[in-house]
Amino acid sequence: MSEDQIDDGARNAVQGEKALDRLVAFSDAVVAIAITLVVLPLVDRAMDAESASAFFADNVTGMISAALSFVVIAAFWRANHVMFVHARGYSRLVSRLQTLWLATIVFLPVATALDLAGPGTDRVGLGAYIGTMLLGGVILRVQAIALQRAGLSDRAPAPPLTHWIGTILMALALALVLLFPQYGALWLLVLLLEIPLGPLLSRRPR
Repeated sequence: MSEDQIDDGARNAVQGEKALDRLVAFSDAVVAIAITLVVLPLVDRAMDAESASAFFADNVTGMISAALSFVVIAAFWRANHVMFVHARGYSRLVSRLQTLWLATIVFLPVATALDLAGPGTDRVGLGAYIGTMLLGGVILRVQAIALQRAGLSDRAPAPPLTHWIGTILMALALALVLLFPQYGALWLLVLLLEIPLGPLLSRRPR
């Protein structure tokens, strides 16, 4: 049995590099479509606006949400891409997790539209919006662990806290938006804390 196709029907089947390339190409296409759909609700509002100034005045929160969604999807794609760059194949578990991860990416434009449909302070809309991002982040990190445990990744495992810091911050943002929805998607700015915290936590004591 070749390295590139190892009985996908088996319980612990492993797919080789050619199958991995196809999975990555399919995933890239799905992400590209999703990242485009994020701005469509704003396009609809722009077409109905009386003027450019009125559109910008009425949609500040919506534009911030769409911009953050764009950045988050791009960051998710990059993390997913880097993860598979270091992979030599994928297991059936990783394939299923990738499908679930893509589902969160596809739903994110819907969650963005739900957020934009409200006043920007709706607890349910904001919860769906940030909760979708949180679920996608959790799945992505579990995938990385699954690849490493299956011996399919040549990437050195990160310290646990460093590996999960982005997810922890996303969970914090979700909790804050549910407790204080009046600040809307601005709570996502806590994710910027990963920039200084990531390198700090990755430092190992000598």
